[in-house]
Amino acid sequence: MISLPALGQGDGPRNLLWSPKNTFAFLPKWMSMNQNITPGNVLVKDADLHIDAFPLTLVYNFGLAGRYAQVMLNAVPGSVSGSLAANQPGLPAPHLSSSGFADGFIGFKIGLVNQPALNVIEYSQYEKKTFSMMFYGRLWYSGSYDSTKPLNLGSNRLTFELGFPIDLWLSNDPKRPTWLEIYPSIHMYTANNDPLFISMANKSQQHALYSVENHLSHNFTDKFWASADLRYQYGGDVEVDGIDQDNKQNILGGGVTAGYQVMKMLGLNASYGGIIAGDNGAQSNMIRITAVISYANLKKLQKPE
Repeated sequence: MISLPALGQGDGPRNLLWSPKNTFAFLPKWMSMNQNITPGNVLVKDADLHIDAFPLTLVYNFGLAGRYAQVMLNAVPGSVSGSLAANQPGLPAPHLSSSGFADGFIGFKIGLVNQPALNVIEYSQYEKKTFSMMFYGRLWYSGSYDSTKPLNLGSNRLTFELGFPIDLWLSNDPKRPTWLEIYPSIHMYTANNDPLFISMANKSQQHALYSVENHLSHNFTDKFWASADLRYQYGGDVEVDGIDQDNKQNILGGGVTAGYQVMKMLGLNASYGGIIAGDNGAQSNMIRITAVISYANLKKLQKPE
């Protein structure tokens, strides 16, 4: 029962910070993963999967009732190949592959505490508070799925993600910012009423998955920053026709990220991460490269009096 929405690796550092209003951003990524836990957070104990995913996210920041707000649209083309132990029942071949689209999302953020709607100039002059918090909601839609194939990129279900990212400003020097991002969230899944044919089942259902994503980042120069990353996940076990598959997750992952602001409109960062400790033989490692391309029409701005 393998489906691969590109969800399980988290957002990465400095993606949970609030931003100036009336700005656009485009975030293309490349993610390469080797694991037996899918990016959609379904643990397949005897799997050995390699996933190449290319998440593409378009972002617009605006003001809503005087608060920072953001809308996002995401699509994830990619490919997956994998092998499973020969004793897995019902599989027609030990090595499988698939390509198409993994699960994507539409998302919404709004500032709740100490995140006002500011333009670029106001934002650069704003004295950031130690504590700020937002609401973050995403609806993940299914990518490519065919129940007659034993391996799919899409999940044939919806995922509702709800969370409250917390940002802690830990720097006395605004030119050398230090951020601690903490993102507790819950992922809730609708049922898949057309499971893979090899399961000989009528319905599969994944239980809620709880996670906490953490990033401690610091600017060592005006343009170069680095981050230490941690992510804990619990739950997410699957039932097939009411029978639990004994694949609940209790996993701590970690990694590092380095980023460089090439120019005002372009930033690049690269991450490496893996599982530090986990139950049920969970294994994973990931390389991720992200570009952040931003745009603001500065000609329309007037400096505040």
